Amino acid sequence: MSDSGGPQRDALAARLTLTFASELDDSYSTLVADTLALERDPADAERQRSVFRIMHTLKGAARAAGVPAIETLCHSMESELSRAKAANLPLTASQLSLLLAIADAFSDASQQLKRGQTVSDDSVAALLHRLSGRGAHLAAQSSPQRAGQPAVARARIEDPPVFGAAKVDPGAVTPPEVGAVTDEAEAAPQARPPGDAEDQVRIAVSSLDGLLAVTGEVLRLAARMEDQPADLLKAVSDVEDVRLRTMMTAITRRFDSDVRVLHTLTARLVGSVRRLRQGPFADVVEALPRAVRDVSASVGKPALLVIEGGDIQADRPVLELLREPLLHLVRNAVDHGLETPAQRIAAGKPEEGTVRVKASMRSDRLRVSVSDDGPGLDLDALRRRLRTLGRPVPSDRNDLAHTIFDDGFSTRENVTAISGRGVGLGIVQTAVEAIGGTADVSWKPGAGTTFTLEVPVTIAVLRAVIVDVGGYPIALPTAYVERIGRVGRDEIRTVDGRNVLPDPESPIPFVSLAARLGAPFQDEPPSEGKVVTVRLAAGSRRLAVVVRDVLDEREVVMHPLQIAGGGRNAFLAGSTLLPDGKVALVLDIPALLAARSGESPRSSSSFSQATTITRRRILVVDDSITTRSLEESVLSASGYDVETSVDGAQAWEKVRHGKWDLVVSDIEMPQMDGIELCQKIRGFPATQSLPVILVTSLDKPADRMRGLGAGADAYITKSSFDQDTLLDTIRQLIGRGGASE
Repeated sequence: MSDSGGPQRDALAARLTLTFASELDDSYSTLVADTLALERDPADAERQRSVFRIMHTLKGAARAAGVPAIETLCHSMESELSRAKAANLPLTASQLSLLLAIADAFSDASQQLKRGQTVSDDSVAALLHRLSGRGAHLAAQSSPQRAGQPAVARARIEDPPVFGAAKVDPGAVTPPEVGAVTDEAEAAPQARPPGDAEDQVRIAVSSLDGLLAVTGEVLRLAARMEDQPADLLKAVSDVEDVRLRTMMTAITRRFDSDVRVLHTLTARLVGSVRRLRQGPFADVVEALPRAVRDVSASVGKPALLVIEGGDIQADRPVLELLREPLLHLVRNAVDHGLETPAQRIAAGKPEEGTVRVKASMRSDRLRVSVSDDGPGLDLDALRRRLRTLGRPVPSDRNDLAHTIFDDGFSTRENVTAISGRGVGLGIVQTAVEAIGGTADVSWKPGAGTTFTLEVPVTIAVLRAVIVDVGGYPIALPTAYVERIGRVGRDEIRTVDGRNVLPDPESPIPFVSLAARLGAPFQDEPPSEGKVVTVRLAAGSRRLAVVVRDVLDEREVVMHPLQIAGGGRNAFLAGSTLLPDGKVALVLDIPALLAARSGESPRSSSSFSQATTITRRRILVVDDSITTRSLEESVLSASGYDVETSVDGAQAWEKVRHGKWDLVVSDIEMPQMDGIELCQKIRGFPATQSLPVILVTSLDKPADRMRGLGAGADAYITKSSFDQDTLLDTIRQLIGRGGASE
């Protein structure tokens, strides 16, 4: 008789295998975290119970998935832990080392299962050999014994990140308590806490990419339909039959209402797709405590790892590309950045060094810093090493510091297992630049070094300003756009033979974007009047570029750039399809700004400084770069000193810590909307009398009442917006721009 259930059983076995592989991955993170904590306190009963639960749970899961090698390994370690618990003994250094080796075996087994390979007994034979015969050794111990050597690394989590499916408390990385595991646990399944893995669904990246492609088409369709109701109303006005015209007008208005609803739903769809693709920064840093522990033990430098911002969310592909650079940076921080214990004591520092990994949001970019409290960069050592290698030695300190990112460069003359080959920091820069990011380094002599990585939050759906460059549409990601405006020829200066715009920090290089991109883009003819200028910034680099016009600002879906013949412009990151069917090229702004010819001069002494006058300060708050730039341009031209913020949360920080004469804010914004911002300003004693103007597209009477009820001094709708209305309102509240006026 044929076995008709064979294919079904095979499919079930395959699903069980992949599920078990994922369970091994989750267990790896928790097991490593528990073991590192037990190195600090081998008698920690809760951590011991957590490790026991992992072994017990994986033993049963391995049996169900048909992976006897892991089942045997878990059973043996479970027995070892049971004997230690029965004898009321803390775990020894040897046992803790074995637990870390078992965690590595779990990780290796997971990769084998995902590749469709079998986990053989040979792969765990060495670990089973280490476990054999331990019963007699344990029985001979008559008193509690701490680990044979002190731990040299530890970790502290400042913001509770997520490891696997369990949220951790500060200073701990154990999963939530689920009760002690008894011998009957195999027969009676344990209750799972809320939010555990059963409440989660694993989605293949390919499925998300397919959803993303559909989202891009919906975005384009919604954008194409936005102008159609207005076009229809114009056409209806030419219809002579009054009854027919009335009917068509009603239909068109219903269509217009549906288009608005579609626009709202599309925005929600984009947000949902973004969230599906996102994960917590904690997923990237889960391997760092183990890395710090291992390097610390190898080089004899005690180190405390502090992790902040674990709950910051970003695109999973972005996070995955950060995993290896961060691993290199924390290893480098311990090996190169920290002094030896004797050197630290001599310098008046604690014997234990600190390595801090911090994630934060800056506009639409993810900023990650890795810092140490060591002596800082040794510039003299860099110079000596460059001369030894026969390389040029930059005269500028910052340029000299950035040579550590060069491939093959290392100040260490002898190669060790940890460093000396000069590939680590080169990998960091290459990986970050591959996703349109930047890598920077700063230091304070005697106080430490900080490496800062800035990357886009997402590399799929992004907001961009669409500009016309030589007749071609170019998309500029708004995360790198500082300002849009018009610049007159009389505002441009020349420094070292290059055009620049004066700026309080340093002159900003001023170029034609068409000329910088090269063929087939045609350079713009010189203009005697004002030219449309976009100021770009990435890290410490800035550039002002001339474009023919600003066409639009919208959400776009970026696709890999496909160019016939395999060629590629180094300044282009991808492409996107616009509502009218045209293809817009997406500019790789960090690459553009990193080009040597575009770097800003270090000194602004070559041109005269403007006379300083006291001007009334206005803060403009809007999440649209187009609106921000428009309002900033209007107000600056009228003599006001203007700064901008991308949302209410950023604006509130500026209001709290600065002196302002007035705030102009949108209402609908992420992080904190304009209503809440207004309420905070009114509720803070130092700012309760600060004038606030709300400029918004919400034009219903109830919206006006809500805005004025929050304490706004004026409410201007964007549908009736013109610069005279805004300026007249501001002058009524605080007067004209200059102090002399």
